[in-house]
Formats: sequence, structure tokens, C-alpha cells
Amino acid sequence: MICAGGTNFPDKPMLEGGAKTWTDRIFTLSPGENGWTEAGTLPAPYAYGASASTREGLLCIGGCGKEGHRKDVYLLSTADGAVTVTPFPPLPIALAYTAAAVLDGKVYLTGGCERPGEQDCTNRVFMLDARGPEQGWQELDPLPGRGRFLHQMAAADGVLYVLGGIGLREEDGKQARELLTEAWSFTPERGWTRLPEMPYAIAAAPTPAPVSRNGVIYLLGGDDGSGKKYTPQTNPGFNNQSLCLDTAAMEWHDAGPIAAPRAVLPCCAWQGRFAAVNGELKPGRRSPEVWSITLS
Repeated sequence: MICAGGTNFPDKPMLEGGAKTWTDRIFTLSPGENGWTEAGTLPAPYAYGASASTREGLLCIGGCGKEGHRKDVYLLSTADGAVTVTPFPPLPIALAYTAAAVLDGKVYLTGGCERPGEQDCTNRVFMLDARGPEQGWQELDPLPGRGRFLHQMAAADGVLYVLGGIGLREEDGKQARELLTEAWSFTPERGWTRLPEMPYAIAAAPTPAPVSRNGVIYLLGGDDGSGKKYTPQTNPGFNNQSLCLDTAAMEWHDAGPIAAPRAVLPCCAWQGRFAAVNGELKPGRRSPEVWSITLS
């Protein structure tokens, strides 16, 4: 397992005026090991990109650093405990807070913000064939729904899913966040299909979302908007419930409470289970923990 880049507030919390720090450090965790190994650095300190696990390695897509949003794409691969960073074709546009999933060896990227400060969000869709990256990113038909960022994606049984996230709407002359309950599926043959609305909005849950063997997609924690009624100082943390989509019946179900509610974090399949790495305990407060997820 490879973990690279990110941000935190190492000196003091954000609410106490702590400065956000960006990192370029790369860590690996090998099967059977109890600790992470520092294994190299990214070309620059940055975070908030999409990640996709391919046969070739971990694809780090877009993101942003102190200097702004990025279109860079890098493949991180391991050999003898070291990580090799290989440039891949860049995105056509700079994007951060986007999401990706892999379907039949192709990496699909949806949504995200093109500029800092949540001034915009897009419904554009890009695809890269990881087996033939020299062809570059191809733009596909846009998502018919709202532009969004911090949404969840998954791939199950030959179908791609885009779930929830955050849209923007104008309010008093400014862009305001609006949590979304829209859900969509995509196949190269049929294009986009609108799915039943989510029972409640979820954004920034672990993504790509874990999928069980029988095709159930799990949204674990994330931001459901309930923290709006609290001040930053009294915010109890993010949603501690889980929601699942049964893709066979195309029905949403409550999947019960979870032990470690987090937001804004990646997830990957690893050693027959899933791993959710770090993320936010509450706005501005990072967690160093890594949690294992086992699905029936």
C-alpha cells in the first residue's frame, strides 16, 4: 500500500491559527508489516488529487499545492521497497477535489474544481487507458447532473458510479456549498443513467468507495451536512453512519454506525479487505490512523 502527499497542521490546530503544511513524502506498508516505511518523495508537495489503483501502480491525478491547482499525473510503483515516480500524461485542465475509479483497466475521472477557493466545480469527465497511456486523457460526455467536488466514485460489475458530493450555488453574490443526493451510473455502451436519489447527502466519504463481492457499494462516514448546526469549536465530527447501494436491486439501505467517522480521505482494496487512510476527524483536524474495512 502506498500513501503519498497530503496536508496537515503540525504546529497547532487550524482553529488556533495553525498554518496548513503540504507534504511530498511517500510511505509504503508491506503485507505482514506493522509499520510504514518512508520510501521517497513526490516531485512537489501537494494534496487533494484523485488516486486510482492500477496493475502498474498508484496513479496520482491532479490536486493542488500552495501555488494552486495542478494538472500533473504521476504513477507510483514499487520495487525492492523503493517507490519510483513516473510522469504520466497530464490532465487537459487543472483539477482538485476530484474523484476517480478504474473500470476495465481504464481510469475515469469526474468533477472537481478548476480554481482555488471553491469558485467553480465541473461536471466534465476524462478517461485514461492505463494500458496505453500514450493516448492521453480523452474527454467523454459530461455527467448530466450538477457539477460537483468531494464526491464518491466506485466501479462494480462493469459499471461506474458517481455518488453525492458538493455542488455550488450563488448566494448573496457568493458561491455557497450545497450537498448533493444525486447518484449516477455509467457504462461505455449506454452512457449515463440517473439512479434513485440517496436518502441523504454525503460528501467526502472514503473514495473509491469499497464494494462487496455481491456488488454493494458502501459510503462510510463523510460529511452529511449535520455539522452546520455547530460552531467550529463545538463540532463533534463527521457523520458516524454508513449508507450502501445494492446495485443488483438498485436500492439504498442504512448500513449502520461505523467506528471511525472520517472525511476527505482515500480508500483502496488491500489484502482481501479495504483500507481507509488518515482523513479529517472534524474540519481542520487530521487523523494519523489507518482503518481496515472488511465487507461480507
